[in-house]
Amino acid sequence: MSPPPPAAPPGLPEPQTRPNWRDHRPSYLSLESTDDKEDVKGFDPADLYDTLSYRNSTYTYNDTPQPTSSDPLAPKFPSSAFPPSAPVPPHPIPFAQRFEYPHWKRILFHILLLALAYPFLLLFVVIARNRSLFWTRAIVAIGGGVLGFVLGLSLLSLAQPHLEAATWATIAHQSQVKDTPGIRLRDFAASSQDATSAWPAFRLLWTRAMYPGTNRRRRASYDARPWSLTVVFFLLCVAVAAMLPFILGRIVDITTTTEHQRLEYEEVKVKGDLTSADIERAAALESTFNNFMITWTLAPFSTHGGLPSAVSHKWEGEEVYFSEAVTQQFVPDGAGFGTFNDDATSPSIDPLDKVTGSFSGGGISVQTGSLLRFPRWGVRIHCDKIPDLGTNMITKGNNTAGMTYLFYPIDTLQSLFDSFEMEFPSRLMQLLNVSNFLDVNDTLPIGLDITKISDVAKFYDNGVAHSMKSKPLTLNVTGYNGWVSIESVLIRMNTTYAPNGVFGAYSTQSIPDVDGNPTHIGYDAAVCLELFEPWVVETYNATLGPPTTMGIVSKGATIVDSPSLDKDAKEHRKGDSLDKSSVKTKLNVTGLNPVYDVLHGNSVNQLIKDNGRDSFYPTNPTIVSYTPGEGPTGYTELDATHFGQARALADASNILPYFVGSADTLARRYPDRVLASAYINHKYFAAMIGAVLLLGLLAGLFVPKLPYNLPHRGFDLYSWLAAFQGQELVGTYVGTNIPKNMDLRDVQAKMGDLRFTYHADTGVPPSAV
Repeated sequence: MSPPPPAAPPGLPEPQTRPNWRDHRPSYLSLESTDDKEDVKGFDPADLYDTLSYRNSTYTYNDTPQPTSSDPLAPKFPSSAFPPSAPVPPHPIPFAQRFEYPHWKRILFHILLLALAYPFLLLFVVIARNRSLFWTRAIVAIGGGVLGFVLGLSLLSLAQPHLEAATWATIAHQSQVKDTPGIRLRDFAASSQDATSAWPAFRLLWTRAMYPGTNRRRRASYDARPWSLTVVFFLLCVAVAAMLPFILGRIVDITTTTEHQRLEYEEVKVKGDLTSADIERAAALESTFNNFMITWTLAPFSTHGGLPSAVSHKWEGEEVYFSEAVTQQFVPDGAGFGTFNDDATSPSIDPLDKVTGSFSGGGISVQTGSLLRFPRWGVRIHCDKIPDLGTNMITKGNNTAGMTYLFYPIDTLQSLFDSFEMEFPSRLMQLLNVSNFLDVNDTLPIGLDITKISDVAKFYDNGVAHSMKSKPLTLNVTGYNGWVSIESVLIRMNTTYAPNGVFGAYSTQSIPDVDGNPTHIGYDAAVCLELFEPWVVETYNATLGPPTTMGIVSKGATIVDSPSLDKDAKEHRKGDSLDKSSVKTKLNVTGLNPVYDVLHGNSVNQLIKDNGRDSFYPTNPTIVSYTPGEGPTGYTELDATHFGQARALADASNILPYFVGSADTLARRYPDRVLASAYINHKYFAAMIGAVLLLGLLAGLFVPKLPYNLPHRGFDLYSWLAAFQGQELVGTYVGTNIPKNMDLRDVQAKMGDLRFTYHADTGVPPSAV
């Protein structure tokens, strides 16, 4: 007889009586059923379990190898390795009375993963910044996917014991049914397959609904806990784990910015110059613009706003004025305003910026969202006031025509040429023949030194408050490509309309106003040197509006690389080069003098149309814009800077748009780069981490105990060995045994209806339920 088990240490419960092994062993281990009784004579398997001892406050068995039975159906392992387990004594921690003892390593590992989640995701976010939108999304998706996968696995490892406990509890519940105890093997297997997915949990809910033993009213006497809610909690964890990669990808905010680049370009065609047909039509208008009687303009003043606006950009500290590009320059079969057709005013009525789209040149599509670099005409102007008008002006001649004479001092003009670092033309220093410009009975002002005068301008007494004079110059400069002209303005204004006005000279005779009160005419004048030159300019062509001039690349008539690039950066062409014989590669003044004459007259006529009523020298908005003042009575004093700016804007609006006709011009297209930036939304990230932490703690700490304080079993191999070899699961075979080489599908079909019951020493017989 084996000795009794040792007494329990103080403070621990006494070991319970070991169940009778012979009452629970399967039939194939029965000594009476074996054919080899002689081989096992005198061997009692129950003797293997008489060495029960305490270790670390838990029950352990000290096993020794034993001979195996010669029965071919007997287990290959010594049966002493899988003894029938005694009920586990109550754990000293009160928390463990209703729930399984927590798996602290899994819980702490889950918390560690959550602590590392932010720096891990931040690493991918930093890597994803300043890249194309595709790669930013891809990198963020990879980081969020990996992190979500790892966190999801950790959460599922904590939630899986809930599904395991509910599955084994279902077997225990149904095993207490007297008539049909246990559940079918196919139902049991369905719950244990792929134990981290949702489908086994749904199958388990269906199984619990179908078996009567799981009804809470039938098991209220021994286990009234809501096990179906345990399965629902597992499903919640599965859903959260599945959504984590998606959620992590969405809590990273991705923004895009458009960045201009000037390294890769394509050669394309734009409308940027005049064809020979355009030039011929412009030359045919010269006689019209030389007719002073009709003051003709290319576009009616009422619709003048349809022309492209004037813009200015600085170059080496001074302003250069351009006419804004229009979209029709960049569309198929488009053209600028310089076609000089009979319907040349129609673009003013139907603005060109309504035209959208892209066009192709040389097989390459010019699309919106790119920088276009090509040469355009620009305007520079420097102005100065005529000094000492008492000497350099005859306000009103003695002749009946009453001409006004304005004398240009050589010093004033020379300073303007010096400001452009240009040589002063020698012909402007030639002595003037007075008889060639003075009318009969008119004499030079007292004190005027004719040797210091470069030129003279005559103005009719026409009642117009501002009068213009221009003198185009032909410079003897080799290779100069552009036009130079001397522009002057004469202000004659009735002082009634300028109560705060200051003038350089006044009329000697008073003029009565409408009420008969005496008034005077105030005089002032300024002279400018204006240059029309080619510049290489960048224009941004986008879908959200008309093209926009971005800035000047260089001074010149041909396209060059950007001088602002780093020395290590170099522009390079993508795609094929355009056939240069089909496009103009540079701007040139050759053959354009008739066009310039017509356009210059167009700009001047637009200015003098804003002249109020003739004969009274009244105010008008144009003349007020030449001063710092504003409003109908806001004329203060002629300012050379204000006049130069106003004149440049007028010429940029009325001359430069018409230098763009229907001629194809070579341009470079620099497509934009769309860069993306990624940032973690800390508010949503913290909420997600908090939710995953809470679910993980709930899953790890509150795994329900099985009924009757049965030991926890899972779906792993150890649990199956413990359950089958420990005789916790006992099945009733139907049909024949399983041959060694039977196909798995046949096994499933043959054994699916096998019923398993949970046999453990619960102390409550099935008949009691």
